[in-house]
Amino acid sequence: MGAARGSAASPPWLALLSVLLLPLLGGAQAAIVFIKEPSSQDALQGRRALLRCEVEAPAPVHVYWLLNGAPVQDTERRFAQVSSLSFTAVDRLQDSGAFQCVARDNVTGEEARSANASFNIKCESLPRRTLRR
Repeated sequence: MGAARGSAASPPWLALLSVLLLPLLGGAQAAIVFIKEPSSQDALQGRRALLRCEVEAPAPVHVYWLLNGAPVQDTERRFAQVSSLSFTAVDRLQDSGAFQCVARDNVTGEEARSANASFNIKCESLPRRTLRR
């Protein structure tokens, strides 16, 4: 008599497929990679600035920003623009400290953090007036 149904050898493509899918099913994941990380820079008080951040990930990620470890809230003056952080007017008091870009995969919980970046905020000097006698 012949072999019972279902006991035949697996087709070769099934073995190949299982080898390719095993890492994904077993929990192995590709890392979130920063393509552009924010970098420290000079900025003028009251002027525009941009901290760039771009990530590459195997799945969609949520990108947000930290300032001294606390989440940055969007305002009219400072807000996330795609994954970068845009400033319409840098402020010496509100923008001093360490900014960090964070990318998080909400499905897997994987998280990656960029290096810290900060502003060296300078005030524009006013022209000196001389007194005439």
